[in-house]
Amino acid sequence: MYDGFLFELEGILDPHTQAIPFTSETVDHLSPTAFVSATRSAAAVASLLSGLGVDTRQAQVVTRSQAAARLLPGLVPAQRDEFVLGTAAVAGDEPSHPVLLREAIRRTGARYPLAISQSLDFVAAARLIRIPSVLVLNASTDLRSLLRTSPDRRPTFVATDLRDLFRLQPIVDGDARYWECEGWTATVTNGRLRLYPGPLSTLAAGARVLCAAAWNHRGPDLDIESAVRLLTSLAV
Repeated sequence: MYDGFLFELEGILDPHTQAIPFTSETVDHLSPTAFVSATRSAAAVASLLSGLGVDTRQAQVVTRSQAAARLLPGLVPAQRDEFVLGTAAVAGDEPSHPVLLREAIRRTGARYPLAISQSLDFVAAARLIRIPSVLVLNASTDLRSLLRTSPDRRPTFVATDLRDLFRLQPIVDGDARYWECEGWTATVTNGRLRLYPGPLSTLAAGARVLCAAAWNHRGPDLDIESAVRLLTSLAV
């Protein structure tokens, strides 16, 4: 469905600056790709990714100054489709993910781009410019944050690892109290979210049914703790 893949660099790294599982084999099968970083220089990004098994040249890196320059038409000559996008604080010190995402789309030439990250901030930027996104769950963007996030920060898709990018994302079926997907079921009973597990091979479906149930809940505050603990324990 998609013809351009926009990765936030930190979205494929763990807290120890190592690649999360299945990074190199995932990126190798996607093209064209872009990598957005909020903290590193072009040389550092290229060196880091190459060291992690993702072949990257410094010529593929766009720094924050180049991203800012793109705001002035024609200032920076066109480059290759594949690149790594360095972070820019284009207007003062405000975050500029939407600017970087637009530049990534332009460089890849994508008509149907997909943004991929472990950050709800990055997902929110993608929503702002109306492109679909994938949130890869990790320790910092956990289910609690996801289930309680506001509509303007919600991802299009939820993944439990990068292999989910190659899997179908079936629609969750259900009603106001019952949600089902790939054998996983979530219910809301007396203000409590409950999860009934399905196959571990479709773990992301468990996250999706929990999202569907929580985001469609219209009553008082929803008790999500037992459902979150169950899915987290199964993911270990």
